[in-house]
Amino acid sequence: MPTVLQAVFRTFSIVILSAFWSAFTVFSLFIEWWKHKDSTGRSFFTARNHQTPPKCLTEGPWTHGFLQLTNIRMHYVEAGDKKNPLMVLLHGFPEFWYSYRFQLKHFRHKYRVVALDMRGYNDTDKPVGIRNYDSDSVAADVAEAIEQLGGRTILVGHDWGALICWLLAMQRPELIADRMIIMNVPHPKAFMKTVRTKSTQLLKSWYMFMFQCPVLPEIRFSANDFAFLEYVFRTRPSGLVHQENLTDEDLEAYKHVFSKANAVTPPLNYYRAGMRVVGRRHFSAEPVKPKTLIIWGDQDAALDVEGAELSITLCRDARLERIPDASHWVQQDVPDKVNALIDEFIQ
Repeated sequence: MPTVLQAVFRTFSIVILSAFWSAFTVFSLFIEWWKHKDSTGRSFFTARNHQTPPKCLTEGPWTHGFLQLTNIRMHYVEAGDKKNPLMVLLHGFPEFWYSYRFQLKHFRHKYRVVALDMRGYNDTDKPVGIRNYDSDSVAADVAEAIEQLGGRTILVGHDWGALICWLLAMQRPELIADRMIIMNVPHPKAFMKTVRTKSTQLLKSWYMFMFQCPVLPEIRFSANDFAFLEYVFRTRPSGLVHQENLTDEDLEAYKHVFSKANAVTPPLNYYRAGMRVVGRRHFSAEPVKPKTLIIWGDQDAALDVEGAELSITLCRDARLERIPDASHWVQQDVPDKVNALIDEFIQ
C-alpha cells in the first residue's frame, strides 16, 4: 500500500507542478504576444523562412553520413581519419551535432570524431509517440551506432547526451574505451536525489514540468521566430557567458534545424517519456566502471553542481573539473578549456 500511495502522490505532484508552470507559460506568452502583435495578431506565432541552411552547416572539415539501425536511420557528421581511435559525441537539448563544432575541428587531427544526431533530431528519423523516446531506446540506438562505427569508443556527452553516456556506462561498458567525458549533467541517481532534497534544483527544473503539457511547449518553442532558442543560448542567466562563441550564423543553424517538419515535438518527448518513469526506474548499484571526467560550467542555470559532486561517489574512478566562467552550454561556451581538459584526460 505505501508503494501505491507513493505512486499516487508522485503522479499528483507532477500534475500540479505541470499545471502551475503551464499556466505561467501561457501568461508569459500572452504578455510577449501583446508586446509584439501586429494588426492581425498572427505574426508572433509565424516563424520566418529558415529553409536554406547557413554556410556553417554545409562548409566545414567534416562529412555527413547515415547509419541504418534496427529501428531508425541515424544522421551523423564525422571528421578525421577513419584509422584513428573513435570518439563519439552525443548532444543535448535543444541542440544537434553542430553543438560540437569546436570539438570536431580540434580532435579530428588525432581521432575519428563522430557527432551523432540522436533519435528525433535534425535528419535522424523521428518516430511518432512519447514511448519511442524513453532513454533506454535512445541508449540502444547509440550502442548500435557505436558497434557499426567500429566498436569501442571514447564517449563524450552533454546534457541529454550525457545521460545516455551514464546509461551506456552502466548497461554496455564494453563499448567505452575506458574513457568517458560528461558535461553538465549528473548521474541519474544523483539528479533524482538533488531534486528530492534541494528546493533550488526543483525550482531550476521547472521547465521539465511545463514540457509535460501537450502542444503548449511546442508553441513556446516556436513562437516569435524561435525566440526560445535565443533565450536559452543568448539571454543570461541561461545563455552562454562568452557570446562571441555563438554567432548570428550559429543561431540561424539552430533555427534552420528546428524549423524542419516535426522537429520540435520529438526532442520534447524525451522529457515526457522521462517523467513517466520518475520514481519507478532503478539504476545499477554498481559504480560506473569507465574512467570518467565530469566537466561542469558553474553558471548552469538548470542544474546544481551538487549533482556533479554526488556523481563522483557513484563512479569507480572519476574527477570533477569546474569552470567558473561557463554556462550549461560548456563545450560551446569555453571550447578551448573544454578541449584542453579532454586532451589531458584521454592521453
